[in-house]
Formats: sequence, structure tokens, C-alpha cells
Amino acid sequence: MYSKTVQKSLFELSKKYLNEEKSSSVEVAIEDLRRLINYHEWRYYVLNDPVVSDFEYDSLYKKLEALEAEKPSLITPDSPTQRVSADLTDDFPSVEHLLPMLSLDNTYNAEDLQDFDTQVRKLGGIEEGVEIEYVVEPKYDGGSIALVYEDNHLLRAATRGNGTKGEEMTANARTIKSIPLKADFAGRGIHRAELRGEVVIRKDVFNKMNEARAKEGLALFANARNTASGGLRMKDPKAASKRGLVAFAFQLGFAEDASGQNVLSNFRTHDESIEMLSNLGFKVPTEERKVCKHISEVVEFCQFGKPKGRTTPLRSMEWS
Repeated sequence: MYSKTVQKSLFELSKKYLNEEKSSSVEVAIEDLRRLINYHEWRYYVLNDPVVSDFEYDSLYKKLEALEAEKPSLITPDSPTQRVSADLTDDFPSVEHLLPMLSLDNTYNAEDLQDFDTQVRKLGGIEEGVEIEYVVEPKYDGGSIALVYEDNHLLRAATRGNGTKGEEMTANARTIKSIPLKADFAGRGIHRAELRGEVVIRKDVFNKMNEARAKEGLALFANARNTASGGLRMKDPKAASKRGLVAFAFQLGFAEDASGQNVLSNFRTHDESIEMLSNLGFKVPTEERKVCKHISEVVEFCQFGKPKGRTTPLRSMEWS
């Protein structure tokens, strides 16, 4: 997403604006601040590794708000200040997914996984002895969503619904800061894409929300799953933005180029497409995800977690 060189330059640029140094023009300052806020939101909401304090982030955000108020003609839909809409939603219209969102089956033992491998071989006409690679990643328990991007911009978000159609809730999805409002799909030859993801609430955030509600004498939320799912269907995006929602992307389900040709085949594997989404700024599993060479390795990873020798990507800053 960001090279070390780019991150260092953004870090230095942040210090410049926090130190009240003036830019050459309002236009330049607005563009700089948008880049900085998008970067710091990525560090915080995607990597969980911020490099500025909450106060410093808020200071940069307020500077952008003030400049856009000064020059409203420069406000764009993908500006960080435009995530939260002031409009209330009376209903959530039904929209059709570009590709059906199928349900996932459950398994609780190694025998079921072995049976799954047998079914895959049978359906694919794959002989015994030929190894099949699998990608193992977490099944998050929250609210499923489908995100449609067109010309690099978030066009629509919808719940899973019945798998074929879901409820459109774009205004609420825009408030989730781990969902990019703009991503460079065009640089990968993609004009329109549909991503599948899961919206969740971290347990520590959920507990703090309930602590605050208890102090105010409000009824406590029953569980994080229902609270996350309910946040997607709130009529007021401002209220949805206070739920502390986080979105993980787990599949590139649909991708076509500007001529309408399917380009999913450009990705050799599922893991390759997930890496692309990560590089575009989406939150995806990292150390919890593993490419397994065969079903026995899948069983081992599911039973014992991260194997020895697997390393976590370096996410710390290398400058002072």
C-alpha cells in the first residue's frame, strides 16, 4: 500500500502541518491533508499501528474541514470528511449482487475436512496423490457485506440478504474507516469489482461501548455480532459511525475491465487476489491466513494455529 519511502515522506509532511507550517495554496493543502488523513486511517484502522496520537489526527482532520469550508467547491465525494452523511435513511432498498453470495458450511473435526478434500477432487476430476493447495483464513462472525467499486470509487455497499439480493446501506459503509472510499483497481486492470467482507466489532471496543452505556443507564448490547450487524442497518449514519465497526475483506468475487471482460482469471490463486486487496488498502487477515500445500496441512493449521517459522509482516516505523 505505502512503501517505506512514501511513509517517511507522509510522516514528515504530518509534522509540517502539525507545526502550522503554511502550504503554497489552499488547493495544495487540501490535497496534502487528504493524503495524510487517508494514510493515518490506514495505519490505525487497517494495521492497528498508528504513528500519530488521536489528538494529532483530530488536528489534521479539523484543518481539512476548515479549508474545505473555506473552499467548498473543492470538496469531493472521496474526501475523508465526506464519510459520514447527514441524511437519514427511511428504508434500505433491495439490490442484486453482481455475483451471488453463497453461504458457508461448518465443520468441527478433521474427518469433515478430509471429506471436503474428497468432494473437491471428485468435482474437479483431480486424482488421488495430486496435492491441492488451500487458503485457510478466519471466519469472522459479524455482518456480511458486498462492496462494489467502479472507476476506483466505492459505488455501493449491501448486506448479504438472501445471497442473491441484499439491502443497500452505502451511507453506513462509508463511515467504516477500514473501507477505502477510493482504491486503485484501475492500476490492476479492473474497472468494476465486487468484494465480499465481514463487518465486526473488536471485543475491547464492544466492552468499552457497554461500559459507557452502563454509566448512562442504557440497556447493554447483548453481543458483538448482533451489534455489528445492527450497525449496518441504522437509519442515521452518524449513529452507525459511533459503533466502532471494522470491515475485513475476504474475497474478490467479481472483476471486469473497462470493456466488460471478466478479469478474475488474471489472479492465479485466491491468496493472490487477497494480497492485491491488502496492497490497495483493505483490511485482510495476515498471520491468521496461510496457504496450505495439502489438506493435512489445513488440519494442522486449524488445530494448532500459527505454525513455527511463520513470521508476522514488519509494521513498525524505521525512523524517529
